[in-house]
Amino acid sequence: MKITFLSIILSPQYWAILIPAMIAVVIFFLTKRAERDAEWRKEKLKLYLKFMESISGITDCEINDEGRIAFAKACNDLHSLAPIKVLKALHEYQDNIRITNLSSTPEQKNKALEDLYYEIRRDLKIKPKEKRKEYNLLLWTSGKKKVSPYK
Repeated sequence: MKITFLSIILSPQYWAILIPAMIAVVIFFLTKRAERDAEWRKEKLKLYLKFMESISGITDCEINDEGRIAFAKACNDLHSLAPIKVLKALHEYQDNIRITNLSSTPEQKNKALEDLYYEIRRDLKIKPKEKRKEYNLLLWTSGKKKVSPYK
C-alpha cells in the first residue's frame, strides 16, 4: 500500500496529533511572554518605589543633601526602564523644581508631580484605570523640620 502525502494530511490521526501539538506550542509561548512581562513589571515596580521613596527626601520640610542625592540617583535610574511618557513627565517635574527656576509656582510643581505619578501608574497598568482629571496626588510628610547641621 502506497502512502502519499495527501493521504497523511487527510487522515484523522494526523490532525489528532498536530492540533494538540500546535495548541501546546502556542500556550507555551504565551505563558513565557506573560512570565517575561510579569518579571519586567516587577523590576519596574522596584524602580518606581525607590523613586517615590526618594521624593520624600526632597519635600520642603524634609529636604537635605542625602535626599537630594537619593532623588538624583533615582531619577537617573528611571532612564533605564521607564517609557518615554514617564521620562517626559519626569523632565517636566525636574524643570519645575529646579533651583534656578524662580518662576515655578507650587501649583505648577504639584501638577507636574501629579502628571509624573499618573504616568507611572499608567505604565504599571494599575487598575482600575482612572482618567487624568480624576487623579489627584496628596503627598504626606512628617511635618517636622530637620535640624540643619550647618546652623
